Amino acid sequence: DQMPTTLEPPPEAPSLEDELHELQGKENRFEIRVQNGQIWTLVATLFAVATAVAALTVALANTSDNNTVVMRLPAATGAPVPGTASGMPGAGMTPGANGAAMPRTINVQLGEMFVRPSATSISAGKVTFVARNGGQLIHELMVERAPIKMDAPGKPDEAAALGMIQDMQPGASGKLTLKLTPGTYELFCNVTGHYAAGQHTIFTVTKA
Repeated sequence: DQMPTTLEPPPEAPSLEDELHELQGKENRFEIRVQNGQIWTLVATLFAVATAVAALTVALANTSDNNTVVMRLPAATGAPVPGTASGMPGAGMTPGANGAAMPRTINVQLGEMFVRPSATSISAGKVTFVARNGGQLIHELMVERAPIKMDAPGKPDEAAALGMIQDMQPGASGKLTLKLTPGTYELFCNVTGHYAAGQHTIFTVTKA
């Protein structure tokens, strides 16, 4: 005899609602994994930053222990004090360590045929003249109390000068420091023919 055959009904296909729930569940699980990954990334970043800060702190502490940084103020120079009118008596005065006045600086431009100081007067004391030849010819700077002595018309007596910067080539500079008392002086070039051509100017020294 043949055994009776039993046919089982095929499994029911999942409904659309079941599939939707399953997809939502997968999506939720994916979001949780992503969030967990971001949290671990943030934790690792914060740990790295904290480690770097600690290392920097230790390095700075070692530097402070081993090295001493000393800041030095610039030494006093003969340059004019900022905010002081260069054309007034006492312009550019810089007190020395003992309260005495240090040399003041007068910049002098020389050219064909002129002498142009940065100030036309200053108070008595040490004065530094810094001359620059901006012309195309050789020039000199001489300082002499007025009225200056002449060897001949238009030719000053070089020996009577208080000081001089001699034979500056075009573009060259020179420096001269003198202690001047109150009075009137002339700044001039004594290269042959230059004084007669007008290369001179008056400079006044007033009482300190």
